[in-house]
Amino acid sequence: MEMTFRCSKCQAANQVNPDAAHIDVTCAECTHTTPLSFSDSVLHKNQVDTCPLCGKRDLYIQRDFNQHVGVGIVVVFALIGLVFVWFDRPVYFYVSLGAAALIDLVLYALLPELTVCYSCKSAFRSVNTNPEHKPFDLHIADVYDNRSKG
Repeated sequence: MEMTFRCSKCQAANQVNPDAAHIDVTCAECTHTTPLSFSDSVLHKNQVDTCPLCGKRDLYIQRDFNQHVGVGIVVVFALIGLVFVWFDRPVYFYVSLGAAALIDLVLYALLPELTVCYSCKSAFRSVNTNPEHKPFDLHIADVYDNRSKG
């Protein structure tokens, strides 16, 4: 398992592969020490049940893909489609959008899942999927966003 989290002091990304129940991770950027507490489920079953950083149990699963790259793919193919519209070939506009959708479908099928904490946004790669965790839920995310603002 690989855990990626942000340092609470400088927001730099840190990665750790747990080998003990309690470890202290020192940030490579600012040398701030962050204590992590891994549950037995993480250590023995390779299955996340509680976030080691914040202790919350609200986690979701998603595909391990950079969302900015995904939006970029759609924008590029939409722009290509607009070129076809400019040259009075509107059918090819839809073909280009279909190609973007096909690329998205292939990536979705091929890429692995990762587990993410709603509260602190820590990401867990190469873990066994916990059946309690569902895909992203906007309502739960809004609850956590409102807690952090207030």
